[in-house]
Amino acid sequence: MSDGPVIVAMGGRSLEREISLRSGHRVEQALRELGFEVHALDLDARFIDQVLTMRPRFVFVAMHGRGGEDGTLQELLETLAVPYTGSDALGSALCMDKILFKRQLRLHHIPTPSFHSFSETAFRELGGARTFPRLLEQLGLPVVIKPVAQGSAIGIKFVSTPEEIPAAMLGAFGYGDRVLVEERVLGRELAVTVLGPPEEPRVLPIVELHTESGFYSYEAHYTIGQVRLEAPAELPDEVARAVERVARSAYSLLGCRDFARVDLILDQRSVPQVLEINTIPGLTETGITPAAAEAEGMSFTQLTREIIRRVVV
Repeated sequence: MSDGPVIVAMGGRSLEREISLRSGHRVEQALRELGFEVHALDLDARFIDQVLTMRPRFVFVAMHGRGGEDGTLQELLETLAVPYTGSDALGSALCMDKILFKRQLRLHHIPTPSFHSFSETAFRELGGARTFPRLLEQLGLPVVIKPVAQGSAIGIKFVSTPEEIPAAMLGAFGYGDRVLVEERVLGRELAVTVLGPPEEPRVLPIVELHTESGFYSYEAHYTIGQVRLEAPAELPDEVARAVERVARSAYSLLGCRDFARVDLILDQRSVPQVLEINTIPGLTETGITPAAAEAEGMSFTQLTREIIRRVVV
């Protein structure tokens, strides 16, 4: 392994750029505290040349959203044989694509809300809107309409009447060419950060999210005061064990590694239903993963050390 510096890859051009920069700079500071020489890079067309020049020991991937969380950056680093933190290219791509992700969960009997999906071609050219009555018979109302490949609740709309569906669909297509229509499951909003390899995942304390709107919006993700995080969540022991078991199962199934955050809804029957996995969860001061680590008695620097454990061996 190279004895070179560590690169923190952040920024980029996704809609989550500013949050990525905040996460990246916090990681940069933690890595310096751990004794590494660190170069924080705001990714652009120079990135590969910078990697080839610096010959880094490893890359800490702190990019959220497209380009960083969908396997794109991971494939480039794998081609160069440069170690990096987080899930590999396949696991990243599967978790970022909400349709493939949910199909994997269903195939392996991990609970997730019922859903259908539409491509822009199906909706605009093949009369996909004519299927809405059948869709609502199956999913009921309300439903959640969301872009397939965005994070941080970007582009999500809650629809409570049939008349709202076309506009919500068009809005979601503004973020990509595929849209997920999902049953809205009411319940307690939980998040479980998982560390380590898929073979031996370790869960941090369960976090419950409390918002005035009942929805963890983009603003609530990253604005102080928009959400109250309860860590650890107050749950009966058997329910907490079920939540942890489902989170570990989803993490392992998708081949996640190092760290990821599993977002769930604990429905009104106390069944934990998986919504998504964030393979590069936010590491800002308001982030759920740092809050879970703090509830475990870990500082942010200690959390960073756990995340990089595999790549510094």
